[in-house]
Amino acid sequence: MDEIGDYMSSPVLNIDSESTIQEAGQYMRVNGVGSLLVKEFGEFVGMITETDLTRRVIAKGLNSETTKVADVMTKPILSMDRYFPVDQANEFMHQHNIRHLAVTEEDKIVGILSVKNLVSYYAKSFRMAE
Repeated sequence: MDEIGDYMSSPVLNIDSESTIQEAGQYMRVNGVGSLLVKEFGEFVGMITETDLTRRVIAKGLNSETTKVADVMTKPILSMDRYFPVDQANEFMHQHNIRHLAVTEEDKIVGILSVKNLVSYYAKSFRMAE
């Protein structure tokens, strides 16, 4: 059975909680990712996603140059251990209506599993079934 760790994105990209939304958006674009973990005083405290940018900043007319990541990030961080089956992660993400899941190993975040990663998994499974 395939495990989350086989499909997660790693290393984990992060941004400081005091960074602006504009900085977060630019960092995501440059790195081709849809989420960043948010750090405050060296600890992960939340996650900022493309959905957060759209729904909590743009849709509300907030200024991306002055709004801080900490003001719109998603928290708490939802996570699963890297050795859980991909199907279980998919179900968890569906139940919690999230598109990005932190992946842990020995309680340390080591990656992110995204809907994009799940598409790769299910596409591979579909091709193998043919």
